[in-house]
Amino acid sequence: MAVPVRVRRHWRTAAAVCAALLALVVFFGDARIRPYTTSDPVSEEAVTQDIEGEGDLFDGGGHTIEVSYDPSQYADMIDTFRTSGEKEYIKADVVIDGTAVEDVGLRLKGNSTLSSLRGGGQGGTVQQGRGPGGVSLSEDEPEALPWLVSFDEYVEGRAYQGSTEIALRPATSTSDTALNEALALGLTEAAGQTTQDLSFTALSVNGGDAEPRIVLDAPDAPWADGLGDGVLYKARAEGSFDYLGDDPTDYEDAFKQINAEGAYDLQPVMDLLEFVDEAGDEEFASELDEHVDVESFASYLALQDLMSNGDAMDGPGNNYYLWYDAGEDRFTVLSWDLNMAFGGMGMMGGGPGGRGGAEGMQPPEEGMQAPEGREPPGGGDGGGGPGMGGSGALKERFLENDEFAQLYEEAYADLYESLVQSGTAADLLDSEVAQAQAVGDEEAASAQEALAEQIASIPEESA
Repeated sequence: MAVPVRVRRHWRTAAAVCAALLALVVFFGDARIRPYTTSDPVSEEAVTQDIEGEGDLFDGGGHTIEVSYDPSQYADMIDTFRTSGEKEYIKADVVIDGTAVEDVGLRLKGNSTLSSLRGGGQGGTVQQGRGPGGVSLSEDEPEALPWLVSFDEYVEGRAYQGSTEIALRPATSTSDTALNEALALGLTEAAGQTTQDLSFTALSVNGGDAEPRIVLDAPDAPWADGLGDGVLYKARAEGSFDYLGDDPTDYEDAFKQINAEGAYDLQPVMDLLEFVDEAGDEEFASELDEHVDVESFASYLALQDLMSNGDAMDGPGNNYYLWYDAGEDRFTVLSWDLNMAFGGMGMMGGGPGGRGGAEGMQPPEEGMQAPEGREPPGGGDGGGGPGMGGSGALKERFLENDEFAQLYEEAYADLYESLVQSGTAADLLDSEVAQAQAVGDEEAASAQEALAEQIASIPEESA
């Protein structure tokens, strides 16, 4: 067979290329190829239509949100959730402080919070129970359900005052406005840690009576971009902190990337998990600060402990975000879903979030209060138990190291002085109770009394 003229003319070049490829295979065949990018980590989810609205939704309180939807779509959504656990969007219209926004996405928000709504989850008779916070949810009271409102689900690029999503948080048995979560969010901000903005609002659904609630600025792509040059990852409820190898698809059930898609992927998270899983004790102690801001992490753990939050990073809800700072090439742990702070207002047992973990997080018997005291560092199984979330591996290794444990103790002492001893927590509670009452929370005064007692009982030193 004749060799084409073009190949005969350039055979030396072709041979050189083949030789180079062969050398790469021989010498680097077993090497791991890691993605590299030089593009800036900006969100592909650009806001092209930002609805101005009236006033600032997150200025504290006194707001109104009206939601309307097709009842048949709502019924189908509830049925899907009960039979499969899937949280589907339905189309809805909302009116926020008088500004109408049509065709938003509306879906249920939460995991363990929704356990009483799903009941048996087998599509048969629903066994109504109580979820975290002691509240029994019902499809007949949609104004009491936890919701995620997505402004860009059906209209690409749309946001409301810069937010593509907002979250309507559930009530507790002691407060329609979940004052314990509102206080925890305020304390997180006062501690200098990244948190979500909140407001108190009155929510009505399909023309029904308005109910007092709190609304949060959900961590969406624009929110993440506002944190700086980096990438935000959300821990999924069913995930863990386990290193599963170098295949990114194995982590789809563990982490969700919020922004910078196309510029970054899950590789930074995978590198962190690999380090925590495989580093020896000396390597972990000497190199952790290259992967995680250790002072920030100590403060995160200490604050969860101070607030008795049993459903934090290592809790059954797997509630946290990882912020990857591209400039520093390391992570900061951010809190999320603080409705179990202060022991869920006495409705849950177990130790505090900084030390306790998921063990013991069962509803106490009738009339019982959450047990007093705090577990020693490293308590709990760190994994959340079979069938539960929880990412306690990092926390456990951190607190097992004497130097890191000392950082934690110092952070706790500083937070106690600046938040409790200074009166900051009490002042925040007073302000939030006033805002809750302004939107009709008739239980706010009794919730304030219970929370004030918990603030007064916070120990000066961690146990």
